[in-house]
Amino acid sequence: MRSFVNLHVRTEDASGVRALAEQLRTSGLTLYVVPDAPWFSLYDEALEAGEDPAALQEALLAASRLGTAAAFMVLEDEALLWALAAGGKLLYQYQEDESGSSRRRGSLPAGLEPQAVTAAEAGRPKSASVRALAQLLGLHGDHAVVGFGDLLEMDEESELPEEVWIFEDDASAEPELFVNRPYLEEEHAGG
Repeated sequence: MRSFVNLHVRTEDASGVRALAEQLRTSGLTLYVVPDAPWFSLYDEALEAGEDPAALQEALLAASRLGTAAAFMVLEDEALLWALAAGGKLLYQYQEDESGSSRRRGSLPAGLEPQAVTAAEAGRPKSASVRALAQLLGLHGDHAVVGFGDLLEMDEESELPEEVWIFEDDASAEPELFVNRPYLEEEHAGG
């Protein structure tokens, strides 16, 4: 069973995303950013370890100041939390626990078909739900079904995506930038 947490923001402001990553990252821990225009995907060690919906929502709202933001949390491929925000405000949130009990807050933005979203939310396993929801948002599904642990494993095996920014404690103020790496492989993308 898989668990993962990730955050995505649709923006052209790369420097804003760098500042956001520095703001979100917990000292002593690592945060990865995968740019894939028009989206930037963030994988935060602290958010994934904490599995805290309130902390994820706080990060989502911060990201949404740069553009439309989406967040996904899947626990043991049975529970799903996903949310959308823009302009620092929560637009929509869906949360389902392991028992299948769910609740929604807010409303979907124009352009997202409610029946398609509801069908995606009902999917099993929940990583399949996330892939379907990502596609509805125009976000690459492979970026939505991985978490910090997946990128850490790829980093350790020198198999990071083509371009990834790594934010961690070190002497330089700039993140480490890797290019010309193998792209996300299906085996690392959860399906």
